[in-house]
Amino acid sequence: RRCWPDQVDDQIRQGARNLLIQGATEIYAASKDPAAPLAEGSGEGYRLEFRYDMLRLERTLDGTVPQPEGRLNLEPLGREKVGQWLALYNECFFDVPNSATFGRNDLERVQAEGSRCGLALLNGVPVGVYLLGFQEADPEIEGIGLCKDFRGRGLGRELLLSLMALLAEEGYKRTWLSVSTSNIQAYPLYQSAGFVQTRLLSHWYQVISEGDLLA
Repeated sequence: RRCWPDQVDDQIRQGARNLLIQGATEIYAASKDPAAPLAEGSGEGYRLEFRYDMLRLERTLDGTVPQPEGRLNLEPLGREKVGQWLALYNECFFDVPNSATFGRNDLERVQAEGSRCGLALLNGVPVGVYLLGFQEADPEIEGIGLCKDFRGRGLGRELLLSLMALLAEEGYKRTWLSVSTSNIQAYPLYQSAGFVQTRLLSHWYQVISEGDLLA
């Protein structure tokens, strides 16, 4: 996030070395500091290869938003279902780029920051999760996820539209989200729902050891 340009090489090398010692099998790096951009090429004991971009997409919540079919019901998270929500969240996002394991402390933190969580129910059965953030004037759709057994049925789009309808009912005029261009399920879904890119958040590179990174 903040790094002197002449320290980028050391930061990447030291960070990658620490992660390899901890057992990491793949390592990625990004810079949000305009003064210290990353680029493909070799450093001391490693090389960087571009993999994907993280984008901010936005959408107005107006009459052009398609209405959900009504197959899913949204259930705000209650204390009694915290364990179920966490298990579903980690299952849904296990293989999503830039996702991370979510624990009780993480859940308490985002709720304290004003985020709202809930379950997506199909015929009364939880099949997915959602997370909405309200740290900005326009709410963020921080995450939507479906269990693998329920993908490929249009339920991801249904969940997205249901959340957009909920936010519109609450009086919000716009919403936004972030997505990786390598997320081959979510990125096209958001585009088809009318979200457009408003900002490039970061370039992501894979850090590949060239033999002596642990030396």
